[in-house]
Amino acid sequence: MEYYNQVFDLQSKAPAQWIGQEFEQCIFSKLDLAQMEFTGSNFVNCRFEDCNLTRIALRNTKLYDVRFINCKLAHVDFGQCNAFGFHVDFQECRLDYTAFINRKLKKAHFIDCSLKEAHFLKCELVGTLFKQCDLELARFEENNLAQVDFSTSYNLELNPDDNKLKKARFSLDNLPGLLTKYDLVINQ
Repeated sequence: MEYYNQVFDLQSKAPAQWIGQEFEQCIFSKLDLAQMEFTGSNFVNCRFEDCNLTRIALRNTKLYDVRFINCKLAHVDFGQCNAFGFHVDFQECRLDYTAFINRKLKKAHFIDCSLKEAHFLKCELVGTLFKQCDLELARFEENNLAQVDFSTSYNLELNPDDNKLKKARFSLDNLPGLLTKYDLVINQ
């Protein structure tokens, strides 16, 4: 079924079936969709606000220009999404234990997000903004982090030898996390 320019919230009836659905310019607000199966669905130019999306299944799901605002997205594997046209932005979201594997996240925005133990592996993150994000125990491996802005985020730890960092932005507070592999003692 196709849905266009609709609002799904506590007052409106949410679809009974989420697998293989088409959503364009839709808004999802204050819904508890934890552990929902979104396999094969397409979300184009959609917005999720104040939703619980913990442990949702995204196998072959298309996320094209999708914004998540104040959502819980813990334990979500974005690496299972359809790679074609994949573009997402996050604001004030809980993305703890998420996985971004082989994703193109060019110029994506992570603003005021918790990304504790998130895993970024083999991602294209050129020009991505991590603004005021908690990156405690987040792992960055084999990524292109050129022009990424980490300057206001905290608890960052990554190995510069495992990632491309050309013109990436960091704060002085980030430096200890960039030097962890050298087992140096840095006094502040």
